[in-house]
Amino acid sequence: MKQITLFLFLIFCFSYGQTTHRFIYELKFKKDSLAQKYDTDYYILDISEKEQKFYNQELYQNDSISRLKINSEYNFSYPKLPIRLVHKDGSFYNYYSQTPLYYLLKTKDKQNWHITSEKKKLDKFNVQKATTQFGGRTWEAWFTTDIPFPYGPYKFYGLPGLILELSDTKENFMFSFKANKNINAHIDTSRYIETQIGLKPTEISKNQWQKLQLDYFVNPLKDFGDGGLIVENERGEKVKADSRTIIENQQNYLRKYNNPIELDMAVQYPVQK
Repeated sequence: MKQITLFLFLIFCFSYGQTTHRFIYELKFKKDSLAQKYDTDYYILDISEKEQKFYNQELYQNDSISRLKINSEYNFSYPKLPIRLVHKDGSFYNYYSQTPLYYLLKTKDKQNWHITSEKKKLDKFNVQKATTQFGGRTWEAWFTTDIPFPYGPYKFYGLPGLILELSDTKENFMFSFKANKNINAHIDTSRYIETQIGLKPTEISKNQWQKLQLDYFVNPLKDFGDGGLIVENERGEKVKADSRTIIENQQNYLRKYNNPIELDMAVQYPVQK
């Protein structure tokens, strides 16, 4: 096994500067911590020489489809959990879409891991358990030194091998490795991570981010201007939406589905009267 691991390590090191190493993860999660059933979605971890990116697979797929189209129509993505992260230069670049605007929050995130002696087999990989506290939750990870990249899903990194499984102890979020491939090219994510269809993000602080969420809660339509939100009715006519109903529905949604991966970043919305 040591010889196999060394062989893999030499292959990865040789191609590291030329290739994007892509790992696909399935995520089962609860938007509402009281939910009985899980939502499921798929996410991409791209590892290249200078950075790592973690984002929803639908973003990549729809951008690829749009690039093949002759006309300028773009395939928009509506992932169940819209994660867009870039890790480089010791920082995480967190991108947030809050229609019709786009934001960037830079953070310094890391985990202090406790590597246990517990080991098992996941498919063909030998894995070992590690635990950490991060984002207001306790996490358990299973990593393999057979793939010597110190990264994993979301913001988790720093172990001596790729994280194949990761979950919080209350099982609100459960990541599992599904597939991987090497791509002999740089992956251009400029249209769906670094910008949103050409819209550059406005950089904000954590305090500004919290204020934005509360402002959005008070009036989700505030950035649509005085004309409000224009929708198409059943006859195909452009009409102004019922603002009061939209705001009430969105506020109820935000209260109910307030269970972020980083629980300590949850917004404290006003209690419903």
